Amino acid sequence: MRLWVFLSLLGLNIRFEVLANGIANRYFLEKQRFLLEILHHVQEPLMNEQWRLLGKELVTDKEQYVVYNEHMSDFYKDFNLGKLLHRDEYYNPLYADHYQQMLGLYHFFYNARDWYTLWQNISWARVHMHPGIFVQALTQLIQKREDYQALIMPKIYELWPESYHDDLTVRKARNFNFANWIRYENVTDIEEIRPQKLEPLYLDGDLRGSIEWFQAMADVNILRMNQPKGRNKLKHLLEDIEWQSYWYNLNMGVVLTGEKSDQLRDWCYYQLGQILARYKLECYGQKLAYKRLTSKQEKSSNTAQFIIKNLSELQAKVGDAISFRSIQLTNGSRINLEENNNWLFGLEELFPYDWTQLAMEKGIQPNLLLDIRTIVRSEEFYYYAERLLDSYRWYRQVFQPNNQKTFIPSDLRIDDMHITPLITYDQPVDVDISNILSARHFYLAGQFVWPFTLQHRQHRLQHKDFSYKLHVSSKKTQSTIFRVFLTTSGSKNIQREPFYQLDSFLTVIYPGLNRIFRESKEFGGLVGDHISYTELYQFVKLAEREEYDFPLNISTPNCGFPRRLILPRGGTGNPLKLRLLIVATVYDYKARQESELNCDFSKGVSRWDELPLGYPFERFLEDDAQAVEISGDHVFWKDVEVLHESP
Repeated sequence: MRLWVFLSLLGLNIRFEVLANGIANRYFLEKQRFLLEILHHVQEPLMNEQWRLLGKELVTDKEQYVVYNEHMSDFYKDFNLGKLLHRDEYYNPLYADHYQQMLGLYHFFYNARDWYTLWQNISWARVHMHPGIFVQALTQLIQKREDYQALIMPKIYELWPESYHDDLTVRKARNFNFANWIRYENVTDIEEIRPQKLEPLYLDGDLRGSIEWFQAMADVNILRMNQPKGRNKLKHLLEDIEWQSYWYNLNMGVVLTGEKSDQLRDWCYYQLGQILARYKLECYGQKLAYKRLTSKQEKSSNTAQFIIKNLSELQAKVGDAISFRSIQLTNGSRINLEENNNWLFGLEELFPYDWTQLAMEKGIQPNLLLDIRTIVRSEEFYYYAERLLDSYRWYRQVFQPNNQKTFIPSDLRIDDMHITPLITYDQPVDVDISNILSARHFYLAGQFVWPFTLQHRQHRLQHKDFSYKLHVSSKKTQSTIFRVFLTTSGSKNIQREPFYQLDSFLTVIYPGLNRIFRESKEFGGLVGDHISYTELYQFVKLAEREEYDFPLNISTPNCGFPRRLILPRGGTGNPLKLRLLIVATVYDYKARQESELNCDFSKGVSRWDELPLGYPFERFLEDDAQAVEISGDHVFWKDVEVLHESP
C-alpha cells in the first residue's frame, strides 16, 4: 500500500497545503527553503547553525514512523558501531554495503510519520552521513513520497559541479576569493555580468527577464567564468551536463519503485535503445564507426572484467533459452517459454532494469562507468549497452508473439511529408557552479546569505525549432498513431542502423486527404531550460516576503530528455544527410498518461497503445517482417539534411 493512502486511513494530513491555483503558501516555502539550504555546499561540513542544532540526534522513537523496518534497525546499529561510510571516502552506489546504508537512511526519511520527524532526520543526516549517501536518499524521498513530490531538488550537476566540469574549472572555482575579486576586479578571468546577459535568457515559464526576476536577483552579484570550446568530435554530446543528468535521474527514478512491471522494463530498455541510437547518430554525423561499436579499453580493468563477465553470462543464458525453448527460474522451477505468456517470465528473469541488480562485493575507486552521475560520458558505456540490447532484441525476436500485423491500418496511405530546414548551432549558456565555491563565502555573522553566484560559460548543441506536415489519405475515419524515427541515409540493411524516435502522437484521420501539422516544440517527453539553483533560492526568499506568487511548476521535470539534443550536429560545409521513417499504426483505445517525466514510476509509464515501446525496433526485424512493418502504404521514408550554422 502506498504510504499516503495508509496515512489518510489513519486520518493524518501531512500533505502540503497549497493554494488551489498552484501557488505555494508559506508552509511549502519554508520546506523548500530548508531543502535548498541543507543541500547548499553538500560536499562540505554543514555550517548552518540552525540546521546543525536541529540535527544533533536521529529520531529513534519507533512511534514516529509508520513502519520501522529491518533496514532502519541495521542502519542504526551500524551507526552506533561506527561502521557507516566516512564522508571523506569514495562512495559507490554499486558497492553493496554502500547501497544498504543508503537504503537504511532512505527508510528513516520515507517512513517518517510527520514533517517534524523528517526535518530532524534530514538535518541529522546532513551532519553525520556521507554526502553521496545523503543526496541519494533525499532524492529517493522526493521522488517516491507523494506528499513531498512538489518540492524541487536542485539539478544534480548544480549539487555536484565537480563531477560535471573539467579540472581547470573546478580548481579555479575552489580557489576563488570573493573579497580579493572585489578588490582586484578585472585581474582574473572571472567577470561580473548584468542580469540581462545571463544565458539562455528564455526559460520554461518565461521567468528570466520578468519584473519579479529582477527583484529576486537584485542583491546578487552574477559572476561568469568563461570556457573555450571543446575540440573532441563527441565531446559536445558526451560531456553535455543535461545528457549526463538525464540518465542519472532516470535511473534514480527506477530504483525503489516498488511495483515491478513488464511495462517499466519495456520503458527502461526503450530508453536505453534511444540513448544508444542517439549516440550512434552523432558518431555517424562525425564520420566515426557506428554500426557495431567496439570496446575502447586499452587494458582490461577490474571494471571491464566485471561488466564483460556479466554480459557474457547473460548472452549464454539467452542462447540457452533460445536453444532449449525453456529457462530455469530463480525458484528452481523450469518453464517452457513457448507456452502461454511464459516468455514474459523469461524476460523478467534475464533482463533486470534496476541498476542495483549489479551490486558489487568490493569497493572500486572513482570510475566514470560506475558513477551513475557520469556513466554516459564514457564511450565504453555505449559498447556495453549495445551488447545488452543485442541480447534483449534477440530474445524478443524469437519469443515475442508476432501479432503486430493487426496494428497495421487498412485503407490508409501516407502520401507525402514536408519538413522545414533542420539547423543546429552552438549556443552559449551559463551553468550555475556556485556549489564549488567555498561555503565560507555564504555566511555572515553566522547567518546564511547568498550574495553572489558563479556561472560557468559553456557552448552546447542546440537546434532551431522546426516543423513538419504529413499528407495522409484515408477511405474511412480511424484513430491512428504516428511514430517518426530519425536514421542514417540510404542503407539497405537496417539491422545495425540506429533508429531514434523523434515524435509519436495520436490523431483522428478522416475520409479523404488529411494534412497533419507538428512542431518540434510539442514533441512528447522533452523539456527545455530550467531555473538555476541560485535563482530558485532567490525566488523562494522573494515569495516568503510576499512579493512573489511562487508557482509549483517553476522547474522542469528531471526525467524529461533535453529538447535541444534530439538532432545530431549537422554538417558545416556539406549538410549531414539522414532519413526520416514515419510509421502509422491502429489505435487500440488503451492510451495512458502517467508522470514518469517527474521520475515517478509508481503507477507505470505513459504509452499510446499495447505495442512494445520502440516498436518496431524493440527486436531484430526479419526479412519477411521488414516487408510488412516498415514498408507499405502505412510507412513513408523521407530524405532530410541537417546543417550546422557557425556563429
